[in-house]
Amino acid sequence: MAVAIDHGIEPAAPGAKEVCDALFAFIDREVAKIQQPIEAALHNPRLYWREDGRLADEVVQARRAARMASAEAGFYTMFCPTELGGAGLSAELYFEVFEALCHRYGSPQTQLAFQVLAHASTGPTALWTYASDALKADLVPKLMRGEVQGSFAMSEPDAGSDAWMMTTTAVRDGDHWVLNGTKQWASWAPTADFLITFAITDRALFAARKGGLTGFYVPTDVPGYDLYSIVKVFDEIGGEEAILTFNDVRIPDEYRLGEVGEGFRVAMEGSGLLKMTKLARLIGLGRWANDKAADYAKVRKTFGKTLSEHQSIQNMLADNCIDIYTARLASLDVARKHDAGDQARFESAMSHALVAEAMYRVYDRSMQILGGIGLSNEAAMIHGWHLTRVSRISEGPPEVQRRTIAKYLLSGAYKF
Repeated sequence: MAVAIDHGIEPAAPGAKEVCDALFAFIDREVAKIQQPIEAALHNPRLYWREDGRLADEVVQARRAARMASAEAGFYTMFCPTELGGAGLSAELYFEVFEALCHRYGSPQTQLAFQVLAHASTGPTALWTYASDALKADLVPKLMRGEVQGSFAMSEPDAGSDAWMMTTTAVRDGDHWVLNGTKQWASWAPTADFLITFAITDRALFAARKGGLTGFYVPTDVPGYDLYSIVKVFDEIGGEEAILTFNDVRIPDEYRLGEVGEGFRVAMEGSGLLKMTKLARLIGLGRWANDKAADYAKVRKTFGKTLSEHQSIQNMLADNCIDIYTARLASLDVARKHDAGDQARFESAMSHALVAEAMYRVYDRSMQILGGIGLSNEAAMIHGWHLTRVSRISEGPPEVQRRTIAKYLLSGAYKF
């Protein structure tokens, strides 16, 4: 008797398939209703961006509506800690669900589907366990309902991957802090209701690279805060990255995140979650692009046969599968270690270098197989390609990850 074999990649974590099925049904039923009125804007840059480079108001409002609908349905906060009111589902489950979402819906810019799960930088995540009781009481309920959106503002003009080059300061003044400085590459800042930012609070400790950095919650309507400019990339007419300035911005001590001088610990909580999002997103998008390339190769004919019959195309598709398979296994290993309480910094650095480069190769090969169609707006490949290229720089480029890998290996901390 023949045994049925289920080929392909399916979410394997306990409950993942059930969560995906319910989530996708919700998106196709409810989020689609929110997206339909703004469909034209999602595919037309002249409608997607305002004249000043910010997202169009209708897009911002639709994103909020999608978040709030997801929160009401119980999906938005599935992976938030239980102490904040979320379901506290695992990192492995998060990876598989978000990867499956990206695989199903493709380009983030043209789909509101990517608003239905709380993001590490913009929504309610474990980072908010560091907030004061007063701040939690005021802000967390709004976050959990999807009403507000934040931005993670850490990088500076001269302090990107090397955070020790930071210059923004926060000086204690009674029960307040006074912030001064500049942040750059603050994602989602142009539409943010608040910032999660970091400043030097002890110059001596910071100069000695022994701490001295503190995290803060900063509402974007406080006096002295200015969104100085929007950073536009790839010749776009708008952007979601920004340069921010703090000029004697006063915030109460209850807006501090974590203990004074322990900002790096808070930042690592935020960036760790962000990196897990990055892994899932890139692999899901890589699978989406590879599917499009494989489907096209089966029907497009050149020189008397389909593309799929040409060995050069077969090799490209095979290389895509190898990259996706190895990247996915590495990412799942990191997620499982995270669930076991292991920060897995060595493995995390390796997975991020691997995934960023591998999924860029997958996307590039897929566009090559599609030929001229892959460059067209109709193929909707360009936004994913932008994202894979940006991801080789954002959240720690492969060059920095390799530095971390070598550091751990040479120190004897890990045997390999």
